[in-house]
Amino acid sequence: MGEIRTIRTARKPHDCQAEPCENTIQPGEQYLYAELPPGDEYIGNTAWERMKVCQPCAERWGQSMAEQVTPRRARRARRGQIARHADALHTVPSRPHVDEPRLDRPVQTIRVPALNA
Repeated sequence: MGEIRTIRTARKPHDCQAEPCENTIQPGEQYLYAELPPGDEYIGNTAWERMKVCQPCAERWGQSMAEQVTPRRARRARRGQIARHADALHTVPSRPHVDEPRLDRPVQTIRVPALNA
């Protein structure tokens, strides 16, 4: 699994963690948040590595921040749930209705005496 990159908006000041940079990411500014999972053969890290990079440093080599973001997989609808955009009155059942098989013996009524009587 590779590096996971997302764009975030700062709510408090952060230091840019790119090597030659000494900028501070101010509240309201967007920055690139990169995460590297443990077990990378190049770095040899044993835990998640996280890094906050300011916009000028992220765009230094010609790629915009939007181009560097890791694409997300489309979420699958959970089984048995109605899709958000579907009209609840016009849904199709997930499987066709099947009647229960007939019993091969007659049903007997069992009478139980009342507990308080």
